[in-house]
Amino acid sequence: MRAPLATLAVAGLLAGPPAIAQEPLVTASVDAKRIGIEDQLVLTVQLTGEAAGVGEVPLPALDNLELVAGPSLSTQISMINGAVSQSKSLTYVLQPRQKGPAKVGAIEIRVAGAPHSTREIRVEVVEGSVRPQRQRPSSPFGDPFGDPFGDLFDRGARRGRGAEPKVAVRAVADRTRAHVGEPVLLTYYVYTQLAVTDIGFSNAPQYPGFWAESLERPEGPAGGELATLGGEQYRRVPVLQKLLFPIRSGQLEIPAATFRLGVQTGGFFQERAVIERAVEPIAIEVDPLPAEPGFTGAVGRFTASSSLDKGELDLGDAATLRFTIEGTGNLKWIEGPPPFAVPGAKLYPPQDDSRIVVGPGGMSGSRTWEFVVVPETAGTLEVPSLQFAYYDPRSGQVERTETAPLPLRVTGAAGVPLTAPASSARAERDGPALRAELELPRGVRDVSTRVLAVGLLCALGLHVLLWLGPGALRLRGAGHRAPQGNVKHALRELQRAGRDEMTKEAAAALIEKALHDVFGTVSDPEGAEQREARGLIEEVQFIRYAPQLGDYSEQIRDIARRATELVRR
Repeated sequence: MRAPLATLAVAGLLAGPPAIAQEPLVTASVDAKRIGIEDQLVLTVQLTGEAAGVGEVPLPALDNLELVAGPSLSTQISMINGAVSQSKSLTYVLQPRQKGPAKVGAIEIRVAGAPHSTREIRVEVVEGSVRPQRQRPSSPFGDPFGDPFGDLFDRGARRGRGAEPKVAVRAVADRTRAHVGEPVLLTYYVYTQLAVTDIGFSNAPQYPGFWAESLERPEGPAGGELATLGGEQYRRVPVLQKLLFPIRSGQLEIPAATFRLGVQTGGFFQERAVIERAVEPIAIEVDPLPAEPGFTGAVGRFTASSSLDKGELDLGDAATLRFTIEGTGNLKWIEGPPPFAVPGAKLYPPQDDSRIVVGPGGMSGSRTWEFVVVPETAGTLEVPSLQFAYYDPRSGQVERTETAPLPLRVTGAAGVPLTAPASSARAERDGPALRAELELPRGVRDVSTRVLAVGLLCALGLHVLLWLGPGALRLRGAGHRAPQGNVKHALRELQRAGRDEMTKEAAAALIEKALHDVFGTVSDPEGAEQREARGLIEEVQFIRYAPQLGDYSEQIRDIARRATELVRR
């Protein structure tokens, strides 16, 4: 069969650009819609964004096609303007069974609980081969074997006619003993005395027991380097590299793989042969990691740091806490910072910002988790010292890096606080203003009883005005009904918040304020309505403060509707 070979370059180059919101998370494509029965078909499944983290992708249903190689996995992490995106490609080589229609079925995966699927692909299979025969085939890895007119090619062509082609493939690991989570660099080399035009797999490499990261094709001198194998001289070219991280201890084996290569065997591109070469399995002895409190499996050399975007803020505002791990090692395995709390404040789930580069030396870069910190009380709060443990293969022990504690000064009561300030708490507890707060001046005690009565009436009138005026929120007890004016104003504000005219943060803040105007601070709800109001406030606080992405207009409208119904009751 003279069909073109599926190449490793397909797996290495198909990682697409960063996904945008309108693009599907999973797509499937083939390299031809019409092939001959002697040809092969390359199927590529592309996963972007959140879909790149899906562990297992099912092989689609195949009609009049069979799998002959794959999947070959390629991953890529990109960062543009600070935004990190990841993509993953799975490449399969398919062989038609007979002439007639063929089909690749739809692939369905679930991302964050939601289904995503590809469209089915139809292919026509005809007699023979319909793929164009290239006059001068080139390697999918560029031209690593140099000038095919060179001395080595001519010598191999003259000697190779009718003889077994002098080509071999070897796999070399940079170490045969490692710890769990410690990288092993695996390089596949082609040794050849002929011009190699295509490289693919008959039996693709598998890496059971390892986390595998694909690397770009290693660079080397043009045409490869001279090397000796079995007493004969060859040109050696690195064609594939993988970075492998053992995920369990014991003796692991990188299984044998079979490469399929297209070679020129003689003359001026007159003869072409397809040959197969096996790679021997490689044994790796993997040592376990020590079990120590607080150590979760990070291996390498790291430093930890933390920072607040502001050291002082008003009660009701929020600060951003950033915790960063940077260094070299298995950064993708780090789940997050150690558990912690900030007494007197609420922490919202973090957003992960990963800036990781994968190279022959391992993973390097940083992971940052951003927490929104919302103080619930005034005063000086403290973000505690955070300790991160990792295993350093150089020292052979678990090391620890620690951040310094961070003070956070909370003052005033700008906006609506999550718990009542002292004066409001006293009003909530004691009801209307205390008599001592309305005490008459000393001279009033010496006037007549009539004058005293008039003064008391004035004081009582002032008290009523304060009760009905804008300060009613601070003077109203938890069990009192809001003034009618506050209710009408709150309904108008809720109607504004339910429109798509403002950001989610502004709309959430408006709903929160309207509920506080009607029901008070509800820091200690007593009745069913106050408990319902407190639940709505917690919902809008999460939308307002949590570092989320996306459109929350529907949630805002729903909360505004439920808040309106509660206020009207």
